[in-house]
Amino acid sequence: MCKISIIMPVYNKEKYIKKAIESILNQTFKDWEMLIIDDGSTDDSLAVCRIFEDPRIHVISTENSGVSHARNIGVDKAQGEYLTFVDGDDYLAADYLENLYIEPYDMIIGGLTKVDKAGKVLASVVPELEKEHRMEKIAPCFYKEQLTTGIYGFVAGKMVKRSIVTQYQIRFDENIRLAEDYDFFLKIYAKIESIYFTKATGYYYIQETENSAIVLDDSKIDFFTQIEIQRKTRQFLEDKKCFHKENEAMYLERMTGYVYTIFLNQKQVRYRDIRTTAKRLKQLVPVVSTKCSGVQKIFMGLYKRNCYMLMYLYLKMKKAMSRHGG
Repeated sequence: MCKISIIMPVYNKEKYIKKAIESILNQTFKDWEMLIIDDGSTDDSLAVCRIFEDPRIHVISTENSGVSHARNIGVDKAQGEYLTFVDGDDYLAADYLENLYIEPYDMIIGGLTKVDKAGKVLASVVPELEKEHRMEKIAPCFYKEQLTTGIYGFVAGKMVKRSIVTQYQIRFDENIRLAEDYDFFLKIYAKIESIYFTKATGYYYIQETENSAIVLDDSKIDFFTQIEIQRKTRQFLEDKKCFHKENEAMYLERMTGYVYTIFLNQKQVRYRDIRTTAKRLKQLVPVVSTKCSGVQKIFMGLYKRNCYMLMYLYLKMKKAMSRHGG
């Protein structure tokens, strides 16, 4: 058994994958295996992956089933003491694994560096905490930091003991297209007692590459699923007795934004559809914030009072105005 299993899903990344693999081969920490799962690429990604003959690299080809399915294959086949994930269009500093492999902790979280396609540094994201902290210390600031930086949701900059993942049968939800990584790690946070934090930022996260979820527009996002993930976050915080007033206010603001966006994205503005959507949402988001501005505040007031007809008329008018450039 090796120390670290690196899991890399690949789909149409031939422009980037060679650099990603080479950055792993150049690691100062050598006791690793890499599981590359080609998710039915239609370009030459698979051929590029097979160029490398290092015995630590294992290339698996599968039919296109999505990034979560590919990562789950990697999790199932991994043999390392720890798991870490690297995407096929990103790359690592030479000391990345060395800085993250910190025994005997169940989980280690570091930072990352955002770069453009030319390698220019755009920003760095680092955890607010440093060294080991128990969940009782982490949970009170968890939600604000996640909403501000996303650091608890990225697959980047994390290492977790494989025994935790296998013991609790934690896997990526293959039905989630966006924030599937955050959903995965939420399951882990609920099962561990502490996390070790490091300020290392040796994961280079390339912004807005092809096939990246970050470039999805609102019309292609399943906001009902995003609502469910936020509800899981709330449950996690409540279990840790940390869903205080500030967290509740941020939670309501986020959920309110999702509710409003769901209505705006209705392809057909029909009264019965608006009413059905509103009733479904009321089961998931019974309370919304009215601390928003302008027309959104008016609309959420209508939602709060179950004024379905007025909601319908508002959306009908907004759709007509958008068609005429208003």
